[in-house]
Amino acid sequence: MDNNIHTYGVKEFSTSTSEVEYHTENILTLGYSLVPNVLSQEKLEPIRASLDQIYQAQVAECGGEDQLKIINDTNTARCPLAYDDLFLEVARSKPVLNIVEKLLGEYFILMLQNGVINIPDIGNDQNTGYWHRDLNYQHFVSSRPLAVSALFVIDEFSALTGATCMLPASHKTEAFPSEAFVRNNERTIEAAAGSVLVFDSMLFHRGSRNRSTNVRRAINHIYSLPFIKQQISLPNILNGKFSDDPNLAVFLGYESESDPSVTAFRRKRIARITSPHNDGDAQ
Repeated sequence: MDNNIHTYGVKEFSTSTSEVEYHTENILTLGYSLVPNVLSQEKLEPIRASLDQIYQAQVAECGGEDQLKIINDTNTARCPLAYDDLFLEVARSKPVLNIVEKLLGEYFILMLQNGVINIPDIGNDQNTGYWHRDLNYQHFVSSRPLAVSALFVIDEFSALTGATCMLPASHKTEAFPSEAFVRNNERTIEAAAGSVLVFDSMLFHRGSRNRSTNVRRAINHIYSLPFIKQQISLPNILNGKFSDDPNLAVFLGYESESDPSVTAFRRKRIARITSPHNDGDAQ
């Protein structure tokens, strides 16, 4: 059997010689790619336990789950890295960041991190159960990605547990596609726990109903170019934590915050240039 790919009249070809390039080509063309075995099975159980605890803590902070229902925000643990450093480790998983850097370049920030807790039989009633872009309310296309989402699979994604559904290549069109297109082209992405679904944040996608008897958890991240505002200010919620690490200061948005005054604007840049860690690039 001939497994070679033959062409006729083709003069230009894309190449994919590494795992990063393979996933990058998938994301640029289809809008998404599944990266297996990013988190080990040993790491998943403490992540599950901590995510559940953080959500309950946030419920208490807001005065009960009924308060979250008012804004349709139940079963979402927002910014878990502010509660447990374990989630910063997740956000900085190297196999994912290598793909993000290939798509966005060297200077990008963590725009948000949210834990998604899909409860049996109510997943479609959560925000994530509706078709959406992670950059909400936007109807434009760009020649290059502005943001990349990474949905970490903490519990298995399957047709039973409520896998994420994707509309391939919908990051290339401004309007939401027709019902006929959606029904004929949506793809259900089944994935093992520990894998990561990486996609262009402008790709239309949704969660689906969890018909199992178990909770299905995931952690979504959006990595973006720094001109996009963070959902929750990580420098504020972290209160300076990690700001003395040059790499984390960039990643967490300390270096791209708006300055409160002209003097602060100038002093920050003077300090950056005179820092022993300076690489000559004054943003």
